[in-house]
Amino acid sequence: MKKTIFNLTFYPLFVIVTIGMSAFFFFPVVIARPFIGVRRTLWVTRQLIRWYGLVVTRFLMFPFVRIIYKDFEKGKEPGVCVYVCNHRSSSDGFLMAYLGVECVQVASNWPFKIPVIGWIARVAGYLNVQKMSSEDFETTACQLLKENVSIVAFPEGSRTTDSKVRQFNGSVFRLAQKAGIPIVPLCISGNQKMPEKDSWVLTPGTIYLHKLPTIHYEEFKDLIPFKLKNMVREIIQNEVDKLEI
Repeated sequence: MKKTIFNLTFYPLFVIVTIGMSAFFFFPVVIARPFIGVRRTLWVTRQLIRWYGLVVTRFLMFPFVRIIYKDFEKGKEPGVCVYVCNHRSSSDGFLMAYLGVECVQVASNWPFKIPVIGWIARVAGYLNVQKMSSEDFETTACQLLKENVSIVAFPEGSRTTDSKVRQFNGSVFRLAQKAGIPIVPLCISGNQKMPEKDSWVLTPGTIYLHKLPTIHYEEFKDLIPFKLKNMVREIIQNEVDKLEI
């Protein structure tokens, strides 16, 4: 019964909020672009996405979902960096709002195909890696980092159906080494049924988002990307294991 009420209330509100924010916030910002400039437009759009993510996760999911965010270095912000996260659900991207930073997410094709949300992602400069060469990705991402925009990546490529963190793609790790910036591992647990893979049904529960200690450039500058990605993967896997024992 609780699950039914959750789904019957969440999705109508989700559609209303998405369309409402687009009509009253996102579209006006895009229209104002010639007057406020490209960089300012991007910054405002990314802030609106963060607020949108917080509305969806904190309010639309309440009281059916509890989200516990833990920052292992509270008060010590890493600055511009690459955030590396495991991939558990289509709701992962919304949880990145808790980071509270200007960021661009690296994603595959499917989020860009979602009505309204895909358009917003493109306006915000999110990176569709399935439509970019590795050279284009590196060039674009490096420019974002120079503009103090952090990169959020889910290097497994697709969501997992169990607690095992799959092998990582090495692109963002090569990027971090080339740019000389830190890597911040993120661990998500508990939302694998929000919704379940190949389903739209949401299950009430508790989601954990842990922002793990920063890995500074000096700690990995001499590692080959293969060893670096496996090191980060192991850190995240260890945290998943602690949460899902």
